[in-house]
Amino acid sequence: MSDPCFPAPPPGLDGDFRAAMRRLAATVTVLSARDQLGRRCGMTATAVTSVSAAPPALLACVNRSAALHAHLGLGNRFCINLLHTGQQPISEICSGGAEGEARFNTGDWRDDAEAVPYLHDAQANIFCAVEAVHAYGSHGIFIGRVLRVQTRDAIAPLVYQDGRYMRTEPL
Repeated sequence: MSDPCFPAPPPGLDGDFRAAMRRLAATVTVLSARDQLGRRCGMTATAVTSVSAAPPALLACVNRSAALHAHLGLGNRFCINLLHTGQQPISEICSGGAEGEARFNTGDWRDDAEAVPYLHDAQANIFCAVEAVHAYGSHGIFIGRVLRVQTRDAIAPLVYQDGRYMRTEPL
């Protein structure tokens, strides 16, 4: 069934788009939050980027079918955990290797003062509150106002490109 808001793309566009996106390298993140019952929920995401420096804000795109989508309402708090190269197993678990609370059995997960779960030894933890939500196609676009940031000294991001995990190195 077609959606009148999104007419069918020209033949081949879907494949061409996917091929182009495989060339877009992105730091791997895990978004983490708590649901209304206090259970932790999280998912791997690469569709995360800055929106503004004044005020500090990020956006994260979350598929509507992801369990986390339902828990990111206006005002809700969440954390964007930027993974380092040694945390590939956490990314794999949070992208379908486990479900629900089991996703938090690997890694040093802790709660901040607001009970937002975060990966303690991630490269960086960016704590946000949902300021805006926009629906587009299969995804929700969540704008998070940055509340607080924690960083670690070493910079070695886990990167996803061309369907596989990579690392960066100086040119």
